[in-house]
Amino acid sequence: MKKTSFLACIILCGVFAIFLGKKYSGSKPAFYAKVIAKKAESLLESDTINWADFDIKLKPMGGNYPQICREAKNKRKWLASKEASEIGEYFETMLMDEIIPFWYGTKWDFYGHTDTPGEGEVACGYFVSTTLQHIGVGVNRYQLAQQTPENEAKSLAAGGKVIEISGESTSENLIQINKSIGNGICFVGLGQSHVGYLLKRKEALFFIHSSYFSPSAVTIELASKSPVFCAYDKYYIVELSNNKAFMQRWLNNESIEVIKTQ
Repeated sequence: MKKTSFLACIILCGVFAIFLGKKYSGSKPAFYAKVIAKKAESLLESDTINWADFDIKLKPMGGNYPQICREAKNKRKWLASKEASEIGEYFETMLMDEIIPFWYGTKWDFYGHTDTPGEGEVACGYFVSTTLQHIGVGVNRYQLAQQTPENEAKSLAAGGKVIEISGESTSENLIQINKSIGNGICFVGLGQSHVGYLLKRKEALFFIHSSYFSPSAVTIELASKSPVFCAYDKYYIVELSNNKAFMQRWLNNESIEVIKTQ
């Protein structure tokens, strides 16, 4: 069964790579070959995840999305009297449990910028900027999504630290990332062309993004199993839930200045 799935994946991935190469003239065949190789490799390994073990919810808990967003914003007043660590934990929980689950399965498109989960398409940058805006972060979702991954990271750092990781192998990068961040939710920029969220929970790293590769939709994956995540060799990471400056701007509804490419 695995052998059949492996061969099918190779064929489908090859067709997909050709499609991408034609659609985006700047695409590099070697890069997509690396993505395909990682996807094929993951098929040969056991990648079953018990999401409950990591307290990760894949479906909305109930309610309608606009209402959930309003409630998330309203909770900021109540959180103002809490300790910094508690504020970060609540932010992570609201984003991961209440906002993002509505977006899983929303289709990817390079130009997608839907404001409504499950309807239309969403590019990687717009998935991040829109979910941040919907939880109450004072950011222009269009301006942020149109910047380079590095500048998106610098913008969300709110004057704080951008962690840059650039190793010689995927395993080395993953080790360095794990050492560099605490448990919580982060923004991650990959090279010069992709962005998403990076969640560290119970010493495991999860990549949440609008994927241009299979399933071509918003998804969550183990970072070590993600063909897209592992295809890059440079990462720009900004801790969000552990970033006091970012959390204060969220609590106070202060604007995030978007750093633009000169």
